[in-house]
Amino acid sequence: MFQELAPHDPHDKCGHHYAICLDLKNQRFEVLDSMRSEADADLTTHAEYFINNLKETWSRHYENSKVHIRHFPIEYVATTKQGNRHDCGFHTLEYLAKWEGRRVPVVTAAMVVELRKIYTWNWLMNEDFNTRQEVQVITTSLVF
Repeated sequence: MFQELAPHDPHDKCGHHYAICLDLKNQRFEVLDSMRSEADADLTTHAEYFINNLKETWSRHYENSKVHIRHFPIEYVATTKQGNRHDCGFHTLEYLAKWEGRRVPVVTAAMVVELRKIYTWNWLMNEDFNTRQEVQVITTSLVF
């Protein structure tokens, strides 16, 4: 969830998150990116590569399905662009939680601040996380 960032490398291909949604009702793939648009060759190349692999996997594993996705086009959905280079994960999580194919979820800087608090709290209160000895030392020193 909290991505590992390349130190301000504009050519980094693995430090950015965006969402690809399969819309079966409207028979299309939808790409939501908080930094780039359809005009960005890196985005379109990566999205098309991923979607083509998904189409191939779908054909292989769902060959007897009534739904065939090979012909589905890609729509690059216009989104509000983030104001920095490190909040894309929060935007993507909001897209995945709230995108229903009509209204693009708006993510503001103030929302990201609140999301950071919520996700950090949930992470710290996670039972599996809290059973680790090294975590107990850290959280105890933070609280007391």
